[in-house]
Amino acid sequence: MGQYFKLINENKKEQITAWELGGVAKFFEWLYNNQARLLVWLLRKSDQGGGGDISEPDKYQTLGRWAGDRITLIGDYDSSKLWQSTDKWDNIAKLVK
Repeated sequence: MGQYFKLINENKKEQITAWELGGVAKFFEWLYNNQARLLVWLLRKSDQGGGGDISEPDKYQTLGRWAGDRITLIGDYDSSKLWQSTDKWDNIAKLVK
């Protein structure tokens, strides 16, 4: 068995589960798989571009979507019960996939 994790945005009441991304959800599985790179996408914040950047950032609905928000990788064993309270939150995994 083991503890499973999901990414949550407490400000927007959104979540991303690894299973929806085609990945796996234990801590080291998040850490060592490509699914974690979506944080770079979601957390991007810049009003300027340059070499190696997205040339038309306004084209992408999810680019920077979580920048400046309270983001947590929450485990289902956590005593806060935050994992369970996110059950009704929007799962945006398909938007960022």
